Amino acid sequence: MLGPTEYSRVPVLDAWDETPAFRGLRLLLPAPLAKEHGRPGQLVKVRAEGVGEGFYALASAPDPGSTAELLVKRGGRVADAIAASAFAGGTLAITRPFGNGFPIAEAEGRDLLLFAAGSAIAPIRALVQHVLAHRNRFGRVTLFYGQRRGAEFAYRSELLEWERRGVRVVLCPSGEDEAWEGLRGRVQEVARSLAFGGSPPADTVAFVAGMTAMVDDVRATLSGAGIPPARVHANF
Repeated sequence: MLGPTEYSRVPVLDAWDETPAFRGLRLLLPAPLAKEHGRPGQLVKVRAEGVGEGFYALASAPDPGSTAELLVKRGGRVADAIAASAFAGGTLAITRPFGNGFPIAEAEGRDLLLFAAGSAIAPIRALVQHVLAHRNRFGRVTLFYGQRRGAEFAYRSELLEWERRGVRVVLCPSGEDEAWEGLRGRVQEVARSLAFGGSPPADTVAFVAGMTAMVDDVRATLSGAGIPPARVHANF
């Protein structure tokens, strides 16, 4: 995936540590870039000067106020450079938003299953924001969100509000975690153990974000439950 090659420097409105591994950034998009942000799940490329560039899913739904958020996972040269250099009042070099994003309009009137693992919670968070803004257009909504350990979940401060507004959130740590008292396992395994949140396969659409192997495993699990591949969507 090549994506756009033209970069713009945009203002960084805020920057914070979402977890020790994740750096959250809030950006102000100029009008030409903001108008390209039309669907949750779209991407931007971010350039770290002198280091390289990386692909990042926007972590927020399209916003009339032209703000957008990113979630940067530390641990790579580009990500570490971005996390270290982006600060409130500074700027960041990004491309226009691109990609098809999630075809959320196709899911209206149906139950939704959302699956995210690791930093891929970013595009799913954007999808959740869209769903909450149009909650009456969808049926039951269940999010299965996986990380290795309980302390690694991003957006913990928002999860109760998501639940209150009608999105069931099931956190799924897959590694050993003595402090964790809830369910454990990969998202697709936990979803299967919970009968996919009670959503009937005939009326359910799924959206998934994660590494290729995880996406393939979720597709296979859902297919086995009666949800055809045509109703399981990734953001790219």
